[in-house]
Amino acid sequence: MDGQDSDDPKQSTADMTAFVQNLLQQMQSRFQAMSDSIVTKNILFDLNVYGRTMP
Repeated sequence: MDGQDSDDPKQSTADMTAFVQNLLQQMQSRFQAMSDSIVTKNILFDLNVYGRTMP
């Protein structure tokens, strides 16, 4: 590469779009993992508090 790619607005826009899409996918994955963890902890807490056992 000769460094000229960054001067092409279409390529620059495409690169930024791909970067942002990738970033949003990573954020979604991390938020989903946090959400799953919170739900699991809440279920385990409820089971512990109410003295239930998992089936």
